[in-house]
Amino acid sequence: MAAMPDTPLPVPSCPDWTTADLVGHLGHVHRIVNHIIVERLESPPPDRKTMFRAPADATGEDLADWFAEGATELAATFRTTDPKTVVWTWGGEPGVAFWLRMQAIEAAVHRWDLEGAIGSPQAVDKELAADGVAQFLDVVLPFRRRTAKKVPPMKGESYRFRQTDGSGAWSIALDPDGPRPLADDEAADVELAGTASELLLFLWHRIPGEPLVANGDAKALQRFFELVPTV
Repeated sequence: MAAMPDTPLPVPSCPDWTTADLVGHLGHVHRIVNHIIVERLESPPPDRKTMFRAPADATGEDLADWFAEGATELAATFRTTDPKTVVWTWGGEPGVAFWLRMQAIEAAVHRWDLEGAIGSPQAVDKELAADGVAQFLDVVLPFRRRTAKKVPPMKGESYRFRQTDGSGAWSIALDPDGPRPLADDEAADVELAGTASELLLFLWHRIPGEPLVANGDAKALQRFFELVPTV
């Protein structure tokens, strides 16, 4: 993570958060995930929204130390736990491997958020970002559809995401009965091309579509975040 400022700053990519809110959120998540794994929980902790919160008066170096403590504990748990160990997850994949993958991606996105608040954000690592694109389409997208209060029906809109700094290409069709991979020989309504980092940040609603090269139906592109809302 980037260095914590002594005075909380607004986070442009997360308009409702300050830097203290962002670090507090991620440190809270680290402790929840660690608790789930260490205790081998097979259902979500009922008080997970209130437990392990950052101290109310923690800022600057104190908040950074609190964050580092939780991150270190979680990293140690990942190193000493079989990824195949069954525990509860929100993604439909009941195992520690899910959390290891998810936490790496989430930390990378929030590192970008924090750097954007205090300076110039650097691109997400290419290989991690590419994995994050696949994970978003396979896991995050259906999760957001399931948990959103109200979403419009999917009508077969199709999207292809093509990596310009590698060979990655990911496609999805949002059919009425659920998302499905789009076959290589199926045309997509819209194709977006960009670096793996740009594609990941677009999917996480961190950057607009303009930095990407878009070809196809502009209305389908505009509709994407109506069909896949942020949470």
